[in-house]
Amino acid sequence: MTSAFASFTNQAWPHRFSGTITVTNLAGGTPTDPKVAEGWLRTKLADKDDLIREMVAQTMVDRGVTADEAASIVDTNKHLNGFKRNDHGLYIEGRQLKAAIKEAAGVARATDKLKGRWGATNKGVHGFVAEHIMVVEDTLQLGVIEPTRVLQSFPKNPRTGQTGIQYTEVIDEASFDFTVISDHKFTDEEWAMLWLTGEQQGVGASRSQGFGRYEVTRWEAQR
Repeated sequence: MTSAFASFTNQAWPHRFSGTITVTNLAGGTPTDPKVAEGWLRTKLADKDDLIREMVAQTMVDRGVTADEAASIVDTNKHLNGFKRNDHGLYIEGRQLKAAIKEAAGVARATDKLKGRWGATNKGVHGFVAEHIMVVEDTLQLGVIEPTRVLQSFPKNPRTGQTGIQYTEVIDEASFDFTVISDHKFTDEEWAMLWLTGEQQGVGASRSQGFGRYEVTRWEAQR
């Protein structure tokens, strides 16, 4: 689809950049356990049974698993967090990179690497970045068709005190291209502070455990 206002795109979003990120130890965060979906859906006041079936079906579609295969491996994958899949292999979503950018902005602000208030409305940096930096792509292909390994961990439920088994798909190294647009002219130094902070904060799941650290290996202004 094309917006009816496409001819004004360059005016609305005058700053456009293309880049490449190389990331190590990227952890998948898509749950395959129907109980995880059930817990989330329980917070939504809706018909749980019908929505659970829909969520399970969608998760299996996202992971590229047929209905017959899903029936045989659901129990095995009950505690597995992984990557979404399509015909081109594994991918993360653009919203995950957007979340990483917002997180990096907040962290950079805490040590005055970025100023606290921005724009005509004097908005805080976290909200300003969320509204004025956009990741164009919905899907960011990782260039691989299978994870490198599956990590086993034993997280403890803080409410029950019980220890469970968690399996997480990990890609040792991946690269993906992305496009960012903005309607604010950030300086080269401001972009650098944002990305250099983000490189250490990471992208994807389990960032607090040191997963998903990356380097921006290409950054080019398109306009």
